Amino acid sequence: MSGEEPTAARSPARPPDQRRDLQDLRGLSRSAFLAYGRKHAQPRTPRSRARAARPGRHPSLAAFTPDRLWRWLVEYWRFRIGRRHPFQTYDGQDGDTGVYRLQGGDDGIRIALAGDWGTGTDEAFQVAARIAEFRPHYTIHLGDVYYVGDPAEVGANFLGVHDPRFPFRACKWPRGSEGAFALNGNHEMLARGFGYFDHILPKLGLRGSPHGQRTSYFCLENDHWRILALDTGYNSIGSPIIEHFVEPDCALPDELIEWLRAVVRPRADDPRGIVILSHHQYVSRFDHCYPRPAQQLAEFFSRPVLWLWGHEHRLAIYGEAAMPGGITAFGRCIGHGGMPVDLPPAAPLHDYLVEFVDARIYPNDENLKVGFNGFAEMTLRGSELTLDYVDLQGKRVFHELWTVEGGRLTRAQGTIASNAG
Repeated sequence: MSGEEPTAARSPARPPDQRRDLQDLRGLSRSAFLAYGRKHAQPRTPRSRARAARPGRHPSLAAFTPDRLWRWLVEYWRFRIGRRHPFQTYDGQDGDTGVYRLQGGDDGIRIALAGDWGTGTDEAFQVAARIAEFRPHYTIHLGDVYYVGDPAEVGANFLGVHDPRFPFRACKWPRGSEGAFALNGNHEMLARGFGYFDHILPKLGLRGSPHGQRTSYFCLENDHWRILALDTGYNSIGSPIIEHFVEPDCALPDELIEWLRAVVRPRADDPRGIVILSHHQYVSRFDHCYPRPAQQLAEFFSRPVLWLWGHEHRLAIYGEAAMPGGITAFGRCIGHGGMPVDLPPAAPLHDYLVEFVDARIYPNDENLKVGFNGFAEMTLRGSELTLDYVDLQGKRVFHELWTVEGGRLTRAQGTIASNAG
């Protein structure tokens, strides 16, 4: 069951101008049942920004009113109960293997990356505008469309299709001149992946592609770099009830591993630098760690890689790290695309080295104590890779320059911007 098509057929002549408040998404649970409840707790009509949300409000209590409780339960049963969308793979019949040659200009190849952007918040709109100003050749979303990634939410919060059931202005993921891609996140899988596989993927992919983005994993490469986008979202959701007691390990699907073996075929003597993209984090100083994908990747990579992920709603630059049985990686958390950004806790959960965390408080008209939203600008020029981490106001917060030689990564430069404190 794929659910309803995101369509503008019933749209009013003039879509609303109001954008979703950050308050509507603050404290969102990763529980599927509670995420559905939170969705139905939201107001049916936009409230004025002038009437800013006050800390301490409990909007989720509205879900327990009789009419909303019934809709909550019906929708949870409709989208959550049943088989997941079949995992899509490359069949190779049309020559599409999921390995694509990077294209760009004389000044380099520009790639914009953001995680947890699919919210429809005013901050997500601003991040999208900054991405467009970067003039990227490629844009890549690292996953999560909220609240539950069903077809209607995918339309409103990612594809820019207004739906009269949402009293907020629709938000569209920006496209690069050569293509746009999206990874699978745990929130897309809260609706069993139908919104993601059936509605997002056909709209993305390389410029001119007749079928859109074929699957939830792919490789972009040139003579110096390989960028591997992997799906940690598909196995991030387990069976209802059971998943509350046994947390899914976000393992990479077997079909993806076989694709790495048979198609990508990483070699120990490959002189290119490896960049991995995923939704879930490998390591974290502040949240749960997911070592299983890194353990699966140990079959293919013996040298350190650069790994960018989302899931946690913050910007954090990690030092070199590894977990038992897993690859060694320089992790970068960029899950601050559109959700309320979490500030660093007073007592971190783990002792992984963090070189930089954006701890600035974002001034907002909702009286929320949250951090700055933003995204990452990646530029490839020969053997050099630069990463600029930019906030929603267009300010560069952190800059780093990487080089690769004989497959080994070296960071030549890492700079914290003065405005980041």
